[in-house]
Amino acid sequence: MAEQVSKLKKRQWFPIIAPKHFDNAVIGETLVYEPQAMLGKTLTHSLMNLANDVRRQNINIHFKVVEVEGNTAKTVVTGYEIVPYSVKRFVRRNSEKMDLSFVCETSDNVLLRVKPLVITKAEVKGSVAAKMRNFIVQFLTKSIKKMTYDEFMNDLISYKIQSSMRESLSKVYPLKVCEIRYAGIEEGKKKQEAPAESKEEAAAAQ
Repeated sequence: MAEQVSKLKKRQWFPIIAPKHFDNAVIGETLVYEPQAMLGKTLTHSLMNLANDVRRQNINIHFKVVEVEGNTAKTVVTGYEIVPYSVKRFVRRNSEKMDLSFVCETSDNVLLRVKPLVITKAEVKGSVAAKMRNFIVQFLTKSIKKMTYDEFMNDLISYKIQSSMRESLSKVYPLKVCEIRYAGIEEGKKKQEAPAESKEEAAAAQ
């Protein structure tokens, strides 16, 4: 009976809004029979459009609808990502690329997958490379643990945490690039993982 009633209803357009960090701006609309059907819907938007800043065109922000109030869908930020073609442009000859991936936790117990990307101004091998990789993981793990999820995303989007990481890591070795190419909520993980390393990186650290 309920299915028959829903079929008689007409689908309508309902707005989807961004969180407070983006001034609750409308970031989309969706065509559904009932507002509650919007729950769980995901969207991706360029940070250039969200921040009205052309310099951020290579960054995408991922959203998810988590609440419906009246006829309006409210979202949270679930991820931050540098678009792949921009990552490729960072890499140049005679430099060392450190592309890590690990899970860490915020102060309000949100598990995150974080993928920092660091490129040095010259090739780095052996113990120096190992020291830098360990420093990156420790710096981000400790920094993120002191922040709530919202605080971390705000600092990430405003480029505060990347600047702080670059300032600290530059004391170890001169850098060409210091970015976080991806950070997002990690589903289904219960404990921190060790950073992923290639065979070449593992051999260099020995």
